[in-house]
Amino acid sequence: MSAAEKFLDPQDPNDPQGAENTAPECVAFVSDNQTHDVVEAVTRQFFDEPYVRDGGSQQALDYLAEAATPVVLIVDIGESSAPLTAMLSLTAAFSEQTRLIGIGTINDINLYREMVGAGITDYLVKPVTEKALAAALCRTEETPTSQTAAEGPAGKGIERIAVIGSRGGVGASALAVNLAWLVSQEQNQKTALIDLDLEFGTVALSLDLEPTRGLREALESPNRIDSLFIESATAKLTEKLSVMATEETLAQQIAYNPDAIDVLFETVGRSNTCIVADVPRSAFAVRQRVFEVCSKVIVVTDLTLSGLRDTMRLLTGIEEVAAGRPVFIVANRTGGKFQAMSAKEFQKALGHKVNFVIPDDPKTFNLAANNGKPVAQLYGKCPVSKVVRKIAETVVDAPADKQKEAGSKAKWRRFLSRK
Repeated sequence: MSAAEKFLDPQDPNDPQGAENTAPECVAFVSDNQTHDVVEAVTRQFFDEPYVRDGGSQQALDYLAEAATPVVLIVDIGESSAPLTAMLSLTAAFSEQTRLIGIGTINDINLYREMVGAGITDYLVKPVTEKALAAALCRTEETPTSQTAAEGPAGKGIERIAVIGSRGGVGASALAVNLAWLVSQEQNQKTALIDLDLEFGTVALSLDLEPTRGLREALESPNRIDSLFIESATAKLTEKLSVMATEETLAQQIAYNPDAIDVLFETVGRSNTCIVADVPRSAFAVRQRVFEVCSKVIVVTDLTLSGLRDTMRLLTGIEEVAAGRPVFIVANRTGGKFQAMSAKEFQKALGHKVNFVIPDDPKTFNLAANNGKPVAQLYGKCPVSKVVRKIAETVVDAPADKQKEAGSKAKWRRFLSRK
């Protein structure tokens, strides 16, 4: 009996190869009952005749040696001592069109990144939930790419804009909010606004939104991040603008995992063409990683001596971890009573161009904040809005192609509606 015949009964009417030896849609090899039940339940929602059997990577290799290559292959590598090696052996046995999902027991972000970087579609950690597997199957419909978030400053066609203040109170969060709103509404780009200051962030407050849940968990345990997790941790402000902003307790220290930034931005980027991140100054590891993976950085400052000093320090820090990254300096609240020098003097001392100057207009900002709306939405023609609009037009590039509606979204929504 051949290797394939060990798994397929040629007389079985449910043989996924069929009489014409066509490639089956989905083949899965799993090693325990709980995983088997989950895979069986989910794959039947996505495929007409999924093929789910007991086994692991070796049984999958035996199958591939003589059977037609499936469109989707799910393999349990939980019992493998070298999971990455096991998965790479499988990738060498089928064509580039096959999507491979691994299921294992090792919870390690580096392993996940190595697998995705090697062309493996997804890696899930046991115990696998139906939602997690459904999200992974949705991703199999996306165009495969070997580029990961760690390999470049931005995903293909995705703008990642980091906004950071030289010090507290200079208006970085307000700029991030208005920038994201203008990009989403006037440039018609699907935009995600992420407030990475989990304790003192003001994005949700300024937009009159209930703080979302899950962002802390995402930044502490990146293995939990997938499309469904992101959706549950996101608030929809408009059809084109989504917001992730939380308000964590001050009683516990947050254990940021800088690797989570890669996974978070990559996952959010699947459904958006622009990400605007409001970056805190206090979380060093997160701040450094955001500078590395973002396509552009906006530093907001006031025209004071302390603003000058801290802007210099930020520029040095950005250059150390992301040399050559485009950096834009925005002087905010100019003309106010606390301004200590002119923009020209500030620029000369800084040794870097001040790209944009926003006038001081506390009355307009306060009115917008009291209404829970961006200034650019309520007062689109005021001087502040005109400058922020110019920032959006200059800093944020339009995508080369308009985003297409992913058929995968419809599939997992249909799946969830049946639960």
